[in-house]
Amino acid sequence: MTADRNERIKWLTKIAIGVLRQRGDGGYFDHEGGRVRAVDFRHNELSLSFRRRVDDVDRPATLVVKYDGEKVLVASWTVDGFTRRSYSPGRWERLLQRCDRMPALAGHPSDVV
Repeated sequence: MTADRNERIKWLTKIAIGVLRQRGDGGYFDHEGGRVRAVDFRHNELSLSFRRRVDDVDRPATLVVKYDGEKVLVASWTVDGFTRRSYSPGRWERLLQRCDRMPALAGHPSDVV
Protein backbone atom coordinates (compact mmCIF):
# COMPACT_ATOMS: atom_id res chain seq x y z
CA MET A 1 0.00 0.00 0.00
CA THR A 2 1.17 3.47 -0.70
CA ALA A 3 1.57 6.10 1.99
CA ASP A 4 -1.20 8.21 0.40
CA ARG A 5 -3.61 5.25 0.47
CA ASN A 6 -2.78 4.53 4.11
CA GLU A 7 -3.35 8.18 5.04
CA ARG A 8 -6.67 8.15 3.15
CA ILE A 9 -7.78 5.06 5.09
CA LYS A 10 -6.80 6.66 8.41
CA TRP A 11 -8.63 9.87 7.50
CA LEU A 12 -11.82 8.04 6.45
CA THR A 13 -11.65 5.90 9.59
CA LYS A 14 -11.50 9.04 11.75
CA ILE A 15 -14.52 10.49 9.97
CA ALA A 16 -16.49 7.24 10.38
CA ILE A 17 -15.63 7.03 14.09
CA GLY A 18 -16.77 10.65 14.48
CA VAL A 19 -20.10 9.84 12.83
CA LEU A 20 -20.53 6.83 15.12
CA ARG A 21 -19.72 8.90 18.21
CA GLN A 22 -22.28 11.55 17.33
CA ARG A 23 -25.03 9.51 15.71
CA GLY A 24 -24.49 5.81 16.32
CA ASP A 25 -26.59 3.48 18.43
CA GLY A 26 -24.87 0.85 20.45
CA GLY A 27 -24.23 -1.06 23.60
CA TYR A 28 -22.22 -3.85 25.15
CA PHE A 29 -22.58 -7.60 24.73
CA ASP A 30 -20.72 -10.76 25.65
CA HIS A 31 -18.96 -12.54 22.80
CA GLU A 32 -16.57 -15.50 22.98
CA GLY A 33 -15.90 -14.98 26.67
CA GLY A 34 -15.36 -11.23 26.57
CA ARG A 35 -17.17 -7.90 26.55
CA VAL A 36 -17.60 -6.12 23.23
CA ARG A 37 -18.63 -2.52 22.58
CA ALA A 38 -20.80 -2.35 19.45
CA VAL A 39 -21.93 0.82 17.67
CA ASP A 40 -23.85 0.97 14.39
CA PHE A 41 -25.13 3.69 12.10
CA ARG A 42 -27.11 3.57 8.88
CA HIS A 43 -28.11 6.31 6.45
CA ASN A 44 -29.56 5.39 3.06
CA GLU A 45 -27.01 3.13 1.33
CA LEU A 46 -24.28 3.79 3.91
CA SER A 47 -23.77 1.47 6.89
CA LEU A 48 -21.11 1.79 9.61
CA SER A 49 -20.32 -0.92 12.14
CA PHE A 50 -17.76 -0.68 14.95
CA ARG A 51 -16.74 -3.41 17.40
CA ARG A 52 -14.14 -3.19 20.19
CA ARG A 53 -13.11 -5.72 22.81
CA VAL A 54 -13.19 -3.78 26.06
CA ASP A 55 -11.74 -6.39 28.41
CA ASP A 56 -8.65 -7.18 26.33
CA VAL A 57 -5.46 -5.29 27.12
CA ASP A 58 -4.78 -4.76 23.37
CA ARG A 59 -8.32 -3.37 22.87
CA PRO A 60 -8.72 -4.80 19.35
CA ALA A 61 -11.21 -2.85 17.25
CA THR A 62 -12.77 -3.25 13.82
CA LEU A 63 -14.64 -0.74 11.68
CA VAL A 64 -16.63 -1.93 8.66
CA VAL A 65 -18.15 0.55 6.20
CA LYS A 66 -20.61 -0.77 3.63
CA TYR A 67 -22.10 1.10 0.71
CA ASP A 68 -25.09 -0.41 -1.05
CA GLY A 69 -24.39 -3.70 0.74
CA GLU A 70 -20.74 -3.97 -0.36
CA LYS A 71 -17.78 -3.59 2.02
CA VAL A 72 -15.85 -0.50 0.97
CA LEU A 73 -13.67 0.03 4.05
CA VAL A 74 -12.48 -2.43 6.67
CA ALA A 75 -10.02 -1.26 9.30
CA SER A 76 -8.81 -3.26 12.30
CA TRP A 77 -6.40 -2.02 14.93
CA THR A 78 -5.08 -2.51 18.44
CA VAL A 79 -3.32 -0.14 20.81
CA ASP A 80 -0.18 -0.76 18.71
CA GLY A 81 -1.74 0.46 15.44
CA PHE A 82 -3.52 -0.85 12.35
CA THR A 83 -3.49 -4.60 11.79
CA ARG A 84 -5.72 -4.81 8.72
CA ARG A 85 -6.88 -2.39 6.07
CA SER A 86 -9.10 -2.80 3.02
CA TYR A 87 -10.33 0.13 0.99
CA SER A 88 -12.30 0.66 -2.21
CA PRO A 89 -12.61 4.31 -3.28
CA GLY A 90 -15.94 5.60 -4.53
CA ARG A 91 -19.02 7.77 -4.07
CA TRP A 92 -19.50 6.49 -0.53
CA GLU A 93 -16.66 8.74 0.65
CA ARG A 94 -18.67 11.89 -0.09
CA LEU A 95 -21.75 10.45 1.60
CA LEU A 96 -19.68 9.66 4.70
CA GLN A 97 -18.37 13.23 4.79
CA ARG A 98 -21.93 14.59 4.41
CA CYS A 99 -23.13 12.41 7.30
CA ASP A 100 -20.36 13.88 9.42
CA ARG A 101 -21.64 17.39 8.70
CA MET A 102 -25.44 16.87 8.62
CA PRO A 103 -27.09 18.71 11.51
CA ALA A 104 -30.35 16.86 10.79
CA LEU A 105 -28.68 13.61 11.81
CA ALA A 106 -27.56 15.02 15.14
CA GLY A 107 -29.45 13.85 18.15
CA HIS A 108 -27.44 11.03 19.65
CA PRO A 109 -24.62 13.01 21.26
CA SER A 110 -22.60 10.54 23.23
CA ASP A 111 -19.03 9.53 23.69
CA VAL A 112 -19.59 5.91 22.76
CA VAL A 113 -16.52 4.87 20.81
